[in-house]
Amino acid sequence: MEINNFLSLFDEYIVAPGFNRSDISQWFNTNKHKEINRGVYAILNYKLEILYIGSSIDLRKRLPEHLYQGKLSGYFQEVLLIGIKSVDGDVTILERKYIRELKPKLNKYRY
Repeated sequence: MEINNFLSLFDEYIVAPGFNRSDISQWFNTNKHKEINRGVYAILNYKLEILYIGSSIDLRKRLPEHLYQGKLSGYFQEVLLIGIKSVDGDVTILERKYIRELKPKLNKYRY
């Protein structure tokens, strides 16, 4: 999939070089009016390659949790952007679709 096509799959982007927690928190604080709570997210590196795709019903809480889990260990310095797609309803359906189509580097399951 071309870069422009997959970038259009997400509604919002958080610029968070090095997966900086304060950048993520500041983005959510600045964008409270957008009511982005649940959805699918993609963590992209500086080459705009997708490292990881996940989903959550509470993105504000979920994204910083990656700092304490092993999924991104060794890759934090490569992170540039986090793409977010808001989802009403079941977030796992879209997450699985994106994993199948975009083939992120660090996702264990391909569905």
